[in-house]
Amino acid sequence: MVSISPKILLHVEPGVVETWEKFCSTKPPCSIALDGFVDAAPCFNAVGPYANFDHHKNVNRLATRSTAGQILVAIFLGLFETFQQKEHPFAHVYINDCDQDICLSYWLLSNAHLVSELSIDLDLVKLIIGEDLIDSSGGAFPINPNQSIVRKMAWVFEYYDEYRFSKNRSQMTAENVKNVIERTCERITLLYLGKGKEIGINSVYQLLGGGSNWQMIIEEGTSARTKLFNDGIRAFVAVRERDKGIYDYSIGRMSPFINFPIEKIYDLLNNVEGRCHSSDRWGGSDTIGGSPRKSGSQISPHEIEQLINRLIAS
Repeated sequence: MVSISPKILLHVEPGVVETWEKFCSTKPPCSIALDGFVDAAPCFNAVGPYANFDHHKNVNRLATRSTAGQILVAIFLGLFETFQQKEHPFAHVYINDCDQDICLSYWLLSNAHLVSELSIDLDLVKLIIGEDLIDSSGGAFPINPNQSIVRKMAWVFEYYDEYRFSKNRSQMTAENVKNVIERTCERITLLYLGKGKEIGINSVYQLLGGGSNWQMIIEEGTSARTKLFNDGIRAFVAVRERDKGIYDYSIGRMSPFINFPIEKIYDLLNNVEGRCHSSDRWGGSDTIGGSPRKSGSQISPHEIEQLINRLIAS
């Protein structure tokens, strides 16, 4: 196990997505990609070394741990036996966003020396397990909002939720993203120390339309997808207008057992927008994904609704 605090150099490149080959050929040794920075399944190259921790691309999402879950296990099983600089635990860490999974992964890497002290009754461990379950279902896992740990999770990730719902998200700089991560990690540390606080859960959403067995929504609350599940909605498209005529979409189904052709939808919308060969394209896992992170989409919600319904009916 790691006995001293690792040195972690964080590199924030909002919206950037690279191939595994490019990552290994252009980044310095001891580089780790987190949660979508590399467009590939989890992988490791001992020459470097290089590692990619991800649970989106070419994986069974329900059978794959969240990025933070993978990081936790990797630390236990010797990650920093390989990722070292001058015999000191070390890594360059590359990210393109600041969501819950990334923040928690970064905290674990930076505090790997504390991992051996974790016990199942700690709120931090409950946070890792809860985040893993919620992430595996695209945010729709049926959790009880009255549980203390759920309300503490809402407090820990409050800064990211404010960022996610900000109208200026597309203009966020690397410094803004880094600030969200650092402030969130401060709260994770407080939770680890038993000083976590609780806030209420907002699960409000608006129905815009939809079709057979799916709904198009606007998420007003950070836990709207949990309420969707409880309301019997098993597949959804969530829309948010970024700028006039530019939209951000999340497309999800609660599990692979729900009949909603999410991967065919990615292909269809990439064809419509001419993004099949772009790194900034529609995509994700077999349960949750969405529009291009960098540029958003120019397809209107009404057009999206028509395209999906035609695809389902074909």
